Amino acid sequence: MGIAALVSGQCNNPTSRPEIRSMSPQDRARFFSALEKIRQNGELDRLSKLHVDNADTIHGHPVFLAFHRVFMNDFASALNRADPGVPVPYWDWSLDATNPISSDLFTNSYMGGNGGGDKGCVQGGPFANWQMNIDSPHCLTRKFNQGDSIAPFWPPEALLSMQQTCSQYGALSSGIENGCHGAVHLGISGDMSTMFAPNDPFFFLHHGMVDKLWYDWQMMNPDTRFQMYDNVNYNDPAVSADDTIPGYPNMHVKDALDPRNGLCYVYVKSGSSEAAKRLMQEVNRKSGQNNGPSSTPTGGAPTPKSSDGGPSNAPNSMTSDDPSGAPNSMAPNSATGSNNASPGIGAAATAAGNGVPSADSAAKLNELTSQVSRLGGNGNDRAGASAALHDQQVDFLQNVLVNGMTPNHGLDMASAFMNRHNRFLHRHANALLMRREQQGETPGMGLGDILTGLTSGLLGKDGVVGHLLQGLGHVVEVLPQGLTETLKAVGSIAEDVTDDVFNILNLPKVDLSKVPEKERQIPYVAMLPDWWYEHNNLNATYAAQLHNQIHDMIDGYNSIQGYVSPATAHYLAKKYGSQ
Repeated sequence: MGIAALVSGQCNNPTSRPEIRSMSPQDRARFFSALEKIRQNGELDRLSKLHVDNADTIHGHPVFLAFHRVFMNDFASALNRADPGVPVPYWDWSLDATNPISSDLFTNSYMGGNGGGDKGCVQGGPFANWQMNIDSPHCLTRKFNQGDSIAPFWPPEALLSMQQTCSQYGALSSGIENGCHGAVHLGISGDMSTMFAPNDPFFFLHHGMVDKLWYDWQMMNPDTRFQMYDNVNYNDPAVSADDTIPGYPNMHVKDALDPRNGLCYVYVKSGSSEAAKRLMQEVNRKSGQNNGPSSTPTGGAPTPKSSDGGPSNAPNSMTSDDPSGAPNSMAPNSATGSNNASPGIGAAATAAGNGVPSADSAAKLNELTSQVSRLGGNGNDRAGASAALHDQQVDFLQNVLVNGMTPNHGLDMASAFMNRHNRFLHRHANALLMRREQQGETPGMGLGDILTGLTSGLLGKDGVVGHLLQGLGHVVEVLPQGLTETLKAVGSIAEDVTDDVFNILNLPKVDLSKVPEKERQIPYVAMLPDWWYEHNNLNATYAAQLHNQIHDMIDGYNSIQGYVSPATAHYLAKKYGSQ
């Protein structure tokens, strides 16, 4: 089906998009052959150039998911022109989250591995020695972000938690874009870390998974979410489903919202989400059991939902979706005053900003920051809390700068904030040193220089406070609050639940007692470099908040005795299943 026909609205027989490992060897070979054909006939160049030409408008904006859904269908149409009926797969990289390099995808039977030689050219697999034309003539490159390995991705539990927490389109889109999306691009890197990433067929497998995350979220509440489009968590002005898709003048956002109709496809389940839901059901049951019949913490694990959008029958479970349909979050740039701050937040702000640069007030300020970053409730609560934090942090930090280096306080306050906001302060300190060097000044920094650097780093327009407020000022909940406490209340997971995970994923059972503890743990997700957020119009502070929440979540899951993530099960079955 060509792009011009996509606006017709209905289709009678939607195509199925499978997870690539579920395809037969023959279908995979057919897919790879079609990819080679669209490279040779110039279609792949056209797609890469279209992505480059629209890069600034499709990243860091609400249209991110909608554009890439249409772009993926453009790709599918190009493949079908080369080979009518060829399957178009996705890659569920969450199953490979704990140890991506061990994935079958990086073998020559699938997508090939890392690049080699000085230029990082792909030398094995179906795309070996590919020569690309966009952005300039070069070989297809890959340069894994840990040398010969790849940093962990978001595991299935984190993705499911995000889907179940987000009640608005923009929250999900921004969560994906600032969270899990970049780890895969930068893990593979080479062409994948550029705006001409579509040169690498991994791009389309990855964005098939990104689109599936949106599709699965829509299926959780199909009556409303297949029509939902908004600018929540973005700085953009009001958006409309009538907006044109960048690069596709005949396509509107509304044409992309329901792939079952106009775009005419559905996704085949991989099992990762279903296995995560089974674990979440048990987490809810055990946390409620250990805390009493009605003491599941507010903001605990959300209600798992069935694939048809209905609620599961998980006992003692909770959901973040407001049945009234009222938004539980603020619109962008609404932090305009502190009158609406809750009494608890106001008291913490007063205590933290009392002008006394002591270890106690520093701890209270950190706690206040944590409270605001985790605040649920309505938009007025969040707006007021952000404003209160802003006012009190500025007052407090000014006092730190003036008084924090006295004999009574030493460098404790400055050290605390330098440790917490290291990269911002380093940048400003380096700029100061470069200025001295350029002006031929004598090396060395006096107290005045230190204060100047700290003032700029903390309170300047590009300083810590500004970055913090930029994140807090338009963050709608993307991950559940209180989940870590819920997880720590679980204690242990029964062996039959672990067996269910292996069975859902169709994996051979592994004797976990023989597996080293470290291999049973979910690894931390790496923070992405600043340049990635800058190039993609993203919010580094917001991303850092998500990153910290993911780590808290991982700590909670790793604290549960006997717990095995679907990603861990997938890796362990591959490594130990035949033993």
